[in-house]
Parts: sequence; structure tokens; C-alpha cells
Amino acid sequence: MNIAERIDSIFSEDGTLSTLPQFEFRPQQRAMALAIATALEKKGHLIIEAPTGVGKSLAYLIPAILHAVQKKRKAIVSTHTKNLQEQLFKKDLEIVKSMIGREFDAVVFKGRRNYLCTTRLRNALQQQRQLFDTAESEELLRIQEWSETTRDGDVESLPFTPSPTVWQQVCSEKGACSTGLCGAHCYFQKAKIRAREASLVIINHALFFTLFAMQDSEEFFLYKDDFVIFDEAHTLEAVAGLGIGKSISRAQVMFAIHRLYNPKTKKGLVSKIRVKHYRQLCEEAEEAATAFFEEVQMAANALGPRSNTLRIRTPRFVADTVSGPLHNLQKGIKELEEEEKTKISKEELAAAKRLVWEAEVLIQEFLAQPDAGMTYWVEISTGRYSNVQLHAAPTSIAESIAPKLFKEGTSVIMTSATLSVEGSLEYYQRRLGASSAGTLILDTPFNFWKQMRVALAKPMPPPDDPSFEEALPGWIHRSVARSQGKALVLFTSSVLLRKIAHQLQDRLESDGLTLLVQDGKRSRHALLEEFKSDIHSVLFGLDSFWMGVDVPGEALEHVIITRLPFSVPDHPLVESRIELITKRNGNAFFEFTLPEAVLKFRQGVGRLIRSKTDIGMITILDSRVLSKQYGRVFLQSIPRCPVEILTSQGVEEVEEF
Repeated sequence: MNIAERIDSIFSEDGTLSTLPQFEFRPQQRAMALAIATALEKKGHLIIEAPTGVGKSLAYLIPAILHAVQKKRKAIVSTHTKNLQEQLFKKDLEIVKSMIGREFDAVVFKGRRNYLCTTRLRNALQQQRQLFDTAESEELLRIQEWSETTRDGDVESLPFTPSPTVWQQVCSEKGACSTGLCGAHCYFQKAKIRAREASLVIINHALFFTLFAMQDSEEFFLYKDDFVIFDEAHTLEAVAGLGIGKSISRAQVMFAIHRLYNPKTKKGLVSKIRVKHYRQLCEEAEEAATAFFEEVQMAANALGPRSNTLRIRTPRFVADTVSGPLHNLQKGIKELEEEEKTKISKEELAAAKRLVWEAEVLIQEFLAQPDAGMTYWVEISTGRYSNVQLHAAPTSIAESIAPKLFKEGTSVIMTSATLSVEGSLEYYQRRLGASSAGTLILDTPFNFWKQMRVALAKPMPPPDDPSFEEALPGWIHRSVARSQGKALVLFTSSVLLRKIAHQLQDRLESDGLTLLVQDGKRSRHALLEEFKSDIHSVLFGLDSFWMGVDVPGEALEHVIITRLPFSVPDHPLVESRIELITKRNGNAFFEFTLPEAVLKFRQGVGRLIRSKTDIGMITILDSRVLSKQYGRVFLQSIPRCPVEILTSQGVEEVEEF
């Protein structure tokens, strides 16, 4: 039986899946699985929009594993969120094993700093006096105890949250943790071996593109004879750019120096040696780094004082006063490495020297701006942990990544619930440079005509009108009252969210409704859990609530969109991508700004109907969906359903919009 026949025998109406409780035959799921099996067999690329409810996890896992096992290839499944990774590994793979009737190895693989390195732990224990204070030494001993019982050495299974100072001395690190140094006893080396031998490796997008950027071979992505499936593929462009980009921050530079010697705590690898010269080099490097990043911050504030991110368009916008002291520090550590009598681990010295070298190179590259295809910017974070970061990322993913990612001889499968604009995947293909990929848009298994309705607020002033903010609290209150709470209210501005929350707090409480606000005081997870458990609540959310939120049932029956989610072109990457389109005589609004807003809008709308039994309403308080010609693009991008026009007098039913 070939793979296509196996797929049919599993996903058909009376197939193997039908033996599971609560099974429901979905032709879309079967079509998706068959399309993926065909693409893998032909070593082709494929983009699939699979709406919520299709059951896409099983639709790609089963053909991927059947193909991997039969052809002795490795399946890499990459996700954006940790929640989906856990669902795949702990729940879906058990179903897959029962469906295909054979064993296979699957692992979740993380970045190396998530794993304990036994060699570095041993080095840290030997050098406790140089590296740690009393409390940190006690923590180190607790990690040692844990190391003797842990199965995977993953920091997430540690029964307490370690301090960064201690964990950074014992986790796997390039140069100090390798096959030659550690052998098979190190937890990271074990994880690497398991990943190399497994039929399926589950990874996240950020790590995939970080490793992808380091991969020299043109024959495979991460391993020989591999192929990759990206779930939650709507985030690929954003993640890929940062993954293959480069960044260096003041905090990273200080960590590199302080690992050798911290003048304030008197701790570090060289803190106990008699020769003061090495500590002086660290002090000089620290002073130079402090002055350099202060100069960067001052220059950035002078150029653009209103934003925490500022694009740097000209090379050497500040003088390079830090490379020299960092280089001198490297030379000094190299001398120390060559001394035969030193008691300090030479591997730790080499790894520390490497961090200083990387800091020097990245700062020099940022100041020189050698690559015209990159966007360079400074990010300044204020508050409790202030920091200055220098970033560089490719302006165009289609030009920088696509030639290597969408190569011949293997397969890239991309899937998400929201990838199309106006019923076409052309925009997504263009952004990623995936013109060679096949496309498939699946129907929704839900009956949106019966499950959802859309309400449009016609009298609302447009968002650029000063009276918009005055009218918004009343319209939100009126909308929430229609569903008696159970509402997720989506904002695009944190300032406006806080302002409206303050104005509506008492009114909603007097209505017997709990107002939950994403204002930074509580975690996103805590807000979501309370919202799920309290059906008499209203949640005001920002960017992270537009996607990845799953609240089936009565707790969420109303999604209120306060404003169409056009991104303000204030982020340097967005600004440079718009400029690139304009330089090519394109229309940046229709080629980038509008499609991006439509995709995010679809994500927001997608929070409402999560199962066949869900019912609810979408209310759009941005009147541009009615007054602007492009408003139709938003409305035509969501499933057909009854539409209501909200007027000052009441509700006007619209048969078809």
C-alpha cells in the first residue's frame, strides 16, 4: 500500500480515525493530508490555508511521519508557539502512533542554552569562589543535585527558576560545550544525538531560522535528507527576518566582560589570579562599553526622541570607541589561555573570549553597515531593566532567504488558518519568495451563516477624527451590553486601551461585569485564564490577543474590533520594506500595508468561532469598512455571514453585503 492509499485508509469516513471517540469526518482534513503526501513524494513546496476546525495537526503529522519512515528522511515540524509544540508532542503524536501502527522516534529540540552542560557544571563547581556569591553557590549545588536525576537536562524541568548569572555558567554554550569536550554525557549533546536519530524533530520558528542561518550546506535545512513543515506559518516573515538577522546589546556586552571580571562584585573567571593586568583590561572594556552605549542612546534620542526604535541610515553615526578595548581584552585572555600554569578552565576562557570577539565584530558591522540589503536600527528599552540594542535584519525575506529555503530536491510545507487575502495566496507567496510553491485553500468546516454575524458601526467617526476617542467608550459599552459581557475587545494602541478602560471601569462593574485589562500588571496567561472562567467578564487586549487565543464555548461570544489593524510604519523594518516597494514604483499601501492589515484582521475575527457549537458576533467600530473602498477587502476576507449595520437609531439588517 503506497502512502496515498494509507492516507485514504486513515482519513476516509470509515477509516482508522473513525474508531476514535468524537471522530468527525472532515473532507478538508483528508484533502490536506493527501496534498501534503503528494508534495512530499514529488519533493515540491506547498502552501495550505486550513481554517480552524480542519484538524490540520493530524493532516500534516500522519503523511509526514509515513513519508519520513518509508523514505528514511527526517521530518522537521516548526511552530511559532510553545503551546502548539506541547499539543503536538504530548497529545497528537499518541494518536498518530495508534493510526500508523508502528513506532517512530520524535523529539522536541530547543536552543542549546535551554540544556545543562555537565562539563560546564563541573567547571563552575570547581570555580565557585571566583564566580558566585553565597546564595548563587547554594543555587549551583541545587542544580548539581537536579543534574543527577533529570532525564533531559532541560531548564524547564528544573524545580525552581535559576538566576541568569548561575544558569549562564552551566548551560550549553558554543566553544565550551562540544562533542569532543563533553562526550555523550552532556545533556545538550544527548539532545543533539536524539534529534539526529529521530524521524520527527519539533522545533520553533526562531530556532529554525537561527540554525538555518548557520547551516552551510545547500543540500538540506538542518539535517541530511530532511524536509520541513511550518505550522502557524503566518508569522514566518517576521520571525525569519529576526532569526537570520544580528543584534548586540549593552547587556550582552557587559555580560561578556563580567564573565571574565565584574569590578562591582569582584567575581569572574580572572578574579582570583594574582596578575592585575587582566582585571584592568576588563575595567577598561567596561568603561568603554558604558560610554559607547551612552553615546548611542544620546545620538538616537537626538535623531528621534519620540520612539524607542530608531532606524540608522548612515554608517558610523557614532564613533567606535569600544572595539579597541574589547580587542585588547581578547588579546589579554589569549595570553592567559597560553599560560600552562593557569588553573582556570581553558575551555571557559576560550568561550568567554569568543563572546567578547562576537561583541566587537557585531558592533563594527552595525557601525559600518556593509550590507545594503539589511535594515539597521537602535532599540532603547526603559524602565526597570534599561538596555540599548543594535539590530540588523534583512529588508526582504524573499531576496535573502527564499533562494536557500525553497530549493529543489526537498519540501517546504506551510500552513495556517489565515494566509490568504481576497481568496488568494499570491501576497503570501510574494512576501516569502515562494513563487514555486503550490497552493491550496480549504473550505471551513463551520457553518458561519448560522454561527456568526457581523455588526458594523456606521455612525462612528473615522479613527483620525478627534471625536473618535470621545465616541468609542459609548459604542464599546453599547456593544458589550448586547452580549452581556463575554467579549474580547481588541485595540491597536496601548494608550487608547488604558484610557478607555479607565473611563468604562465603573460603568461595566455597575453592570455586573468584570473588566480585565492587558496593561502590563498581569500576565497574558493569567488574564486569559480568568476570562475563560468568568463568563461575566470583558477583556481589553492588545497585539498578542489578536492571534493565538483559543476560548471555545460561552466565555467568548463577542469580538469587538475597535480599529482596523493597520500597522503604523514606525518600526524600522516596516518602514524600510515600504520604501523598497516605493523604489520599485509599486503601491506600498495596496502591496503591503493593506494585505498585512487584512491578515491581522482575519486573525482577530478568528478568535470567535473555535468549534462547531460556538456562536457569536463580531462588532467592527471602525467605520472605514463602510466608507472606504478598501473596506470591502476586509469584509470579503472573512466567511460569509449575516451583516448588521448599527445606526444611531438601532440595527439595520443587511441580507448580503
